[in-house]
Amino acid sequence: MSEPSPPQELTSYAAKCHCGAVSFTVKVPSLANHKVMSCNCSQCTRSAYLNVYPKPQDVTFHAGHDTMKSYFYQNMGAFKFCPICGSSVLVDAGDGEDIAVNVSDYQYSIGSDDL
Repeated sequence: MSEPSPPQELTSYAAKCHCGAVSFTVKVPSLANHKVMSCNCSQCTRSAYLNVYPKPQDVTFHAGHDTMKSYFYQNMGAFKFCPICGSSVLVDAGDGEDIAVNVSDYQYSIGSDDL
């Protein structure tokens, strides 16, 4: 019988939209070794989303969570963006389990929970 693999260590990435109105920390395995995915749905393709898929509990908002605007696209969920600068933040499937964080629009600082 094989041993279960140990859980991957998560790296914290502090992120904010272009204007800074939305800021958050996302924890995923190191982006140097973690797959960043390009979704092929028409909305992600048109908006040039590059996504990572953290667990919802691994995304902590510091500002702007309640002010984000949503665009509901077919059965994909809510595409959320900053109401001031329009930066694409994430896609929330609405099931409490699936979230895609767009990493193409952000300024990240590696390994810090502080903004």
